[in-house]
Amino acid sequence: MKLARITLIAVSLLAATAANADDTRCKRVRADLVEISSTTGCKPGHSSCFLGEIDGNNGLNGTTYFRGDSSGTPPSGSPNSFPYSGPFEYYTNKGNLFMRETGITVPGAVTAHQAIVEGTGDYAGATGYFFVSGLRASGVITTEVTGEICYPRGH
Repeated sequence: MKLARITLIAVSLLAATAANADDTRCKRVRADLVEISSTTGCKPGHSSCFLGEIDGNNGLNGTTYFRGDSSGTPPSGSPNSFPYSGPFEYYTNKGNLFMRETGITVPGAVTAHQAIVEGTGDYAGATGYFFVSGLRASGVITTEVTGEICYPRGH
């Protein structure tokens, strides 16, 4: 009887674990992103922005839009660095992703973390994050995007 109870508890725990693992489906993301600094084509009220094109897996193909809304003070040991944050938007034919980007630029390079805030279409209810890292030269930013998108159960 004791063995049957232990077996029943173990089976229940395995079923609960499987159900929890099934609550989301996470997909790895890998993409190339090229952005340009622009003063035209920006949203109303934005005097400058970054417009981009993304080419990646899991439907992450389309255009992007970024405009920083806050910046910080460079660390004393790295006076040429520039910390920043702002909303980053991905527009694809599968839906749109609205992220919060926080990063730092140094002469010739940029690195950032993006967290999914909201999604539409196939990205509705998605959670996840991206890491963006690459080079910046003459107003053009060429980066690699990696991370994961987790979709809600039933997606």
